[in-house]
Amino acid sequence: MSLRARITLSMLTMVAISGGVSAIIGAQLLWRSLSQEAENRVQQDLNAAGEFYQHRLAAMAAILRYTALSDRFIQAVDQRETAYVTQRLDGVRRSGALDVLDVTDPQGTVLYRSQNPEGSGDSLADDPLVAAVLKGEDVTSGTLLVPIAALAKEDPRLAERAGIHLLPTPMAEPTASAELADGMMLCAAAPLREADGRLVGVIRSGILLNQNHDLVDQVQNTVFRNEQYGGKPLGTATIFQHDVRISTNVLQASGARATGTRASAEVNNQVLGQGRPWLGRAWVVNDWYVAAYAPIHDVARRPVGMLYVGVQQQKFDDVALRTLVTFVVVTAVGLVAAGLVAWKLGDSISRPVRELARASETIARGDFSEIVPVRSSDEISALAHTFNAMAASLRERDELLKERTRQQLTRSERLAAVGRLAAGVAHEINNPLTGVLTFSHMLLRDATAGSQQREDVEAIIEATTRCRDIIRGLLNFSRQNEPQKRLSNLNDVLHDALALTRNQASLNRVSIVEELDAALPPLIVDPYQIQEVAVNVILNAIDAMPDGGTLTVRSRSVSRSDGRWIEFQMADTGHGITPEILDRIFDPFFTTKPPGKGTGLGLAISYGIVTEHGGDISVSSEAGHGAALTVRLPAEPPAAGPPEQTAASTAARKE
Repeated sequence: MSLRARITLSMLTMVAISGGVSAIIGAQLLWRSLSQEAENRVQQDLNAAGEFYQHRLAAMAAILRYTALSDRFIQAVDQRETAYVTQRLDGVRRSGALDVLDVTDPQGTVLYRSQNPEGSGDSLADDPLVAAVLKGEDVTSGTLLVPIAALAKEDPRLAERAGIHLLPTPMAEPTASAELADGMMLCAAAPLREADGRLVGVIRSGILLNQNHDLVDQVQNTVFRNEQYGGKPLGTATIFQHDVRISTNVLQASGARATGTRASAEVNNQVLGQGRPWLGRAWVVNDWYVAAYAPIHDVARRPVGMLYVGVQQQKFDDVALRTLVTFVVVTAVGLVAAGLVAWKLGDSISRPVRELARASETIARGDFSEIVPVRSSDEISALAHTFNAMAASLRERDELLKERTRQQLTRSERLAAVGRLAAGVAHEINNPLTGVLTFSHMLLRDATAGSQQREDVEAIIEATTRCRDIIRGLLNFSRQNEPQKRLSNLNDVLHDALALTRNQASLNRVSIVEELDAALPPLIVDPYQIQEVAVNVILNAIDAMPDGGTLTVRSRSVSRSDGRWIEFQMADTGHGITPEILDRIFDPFFTTKPPGKGTGLGLAISYGIVTEHGGDISVSSEAGHGAALTVRLPAEPPAAGPPEQTAASTAARKE
């Protein structure tokens, strides 16, 4: 296939893939955005419906409060002026569009019923709102489920409205009930008190929600503005008693209100069963809606129903489909345009590309002298200019790399020679220092006590000893001694180190606490090098406690993701290490001790020994609160002879 054909095919493939991916991603993003927007809308609509519901309760409570403030009405109730009370109750009921309006005496016995004047004498003391007022509360309101028998006492028509027949509903939870046995009412109660506070009675009102569509139609008219889509209302609202629609503007296929149909089992379980609101896609009677449900609680905070608002899902599906079709059309047009452009560009690109390819092969062979000819002033020529600049840059870098490599090799050889010279000089200086120290000790024996000569010799010995220690440390640090590893017990090594330093610890009033794990497995190390590490750490810890203290020596076995390790730790109660010093304690010749007290090589040598054994060493400290140095060594299975043989060889070496 020619380059022109490949360019054309590549561009078409890229446009097709990018267009397809864009269409898919765009559709998904649009769908998510639409779904989120729909959910946000129905959530806001549900909040508005909840406000309408609460406003209706508050309005009814306000009517009772206003009525209960009338001194004339209270006096009429107290004196049993039936004609006045009945007339007043009828006016309040009509103005407030109330279904129930009763007055009881201070014991809760019904004195007057607005809808059924002859049906007095029974007790409402068990009514939760009336009972609350009788106990001393002010105006109270809430939602109640009232049995049909109690509604019949108020008005037989209310009982007929409440007894809704349940209709078969797809996706609803199975039930054996065929009809509702209760009615859902918005109720309120207020005390009737004389000016002296004496309770004369209780006035109680209620609005039966069953087959009362005023509230849901108000929500539809106010929130959704009666908008239609597909011949049906775009938005709907419903009040449920349990999972049964008792007040709704959701329509059945026949066009009648879907009173008596039920919510889906999934919604019922979440909202009524778990007490959690529902927000999302839900099956409503005979279609899918973006719906929001919230539980309705009675005065005892028990979920007794649901408040619902929803918007047709079909509207959002149609918007998403139209957008997807638009994406597909745009992609198809882009494919045709890309094909034409690619065919033209292929010819203008293929020829200079071949020249660039040939020049690249020349450079790949190591010849950076190839120059690509420039015939035009377009992007391909810019690429040719860049290629030529790259070739020139490669030539310069190749020469620079060769020069730097030669300089690095020269520097490495020079540093190696300086290292050997330093080791040789240190060795040569050590020999005469040893002679000076020996003869100084001989002079010290002959010097008279308290004489100036003795003081001078002692100063010589002290200075020479310090020089010898520095030279010895330098030699030890520069030597790479191969450790003589064998099967060893870490606790034995630590005991030997403590034995060498215990006297110095006592002189410095430092008490040593041993917390050694007796069950430590043996490990393969050079015991004398590890003992040297332990001694260095112990001496540093003692120096860190000039006024005395406690040195705790611990050992234990540790399992980590990178294997099994054996570690020991030296923790002191000294002055601690500041953060700026902590990062430098393993540097050669770094020390915080006063002149003459240390060379600064102990921890550097210890670090090298531990590293040579495949372990690591770390320090944790806080200024003024002591320091803890931990040495961690890899645990290995025994590879030497029997334990008795190893112990014998260890004892022989100690001797």
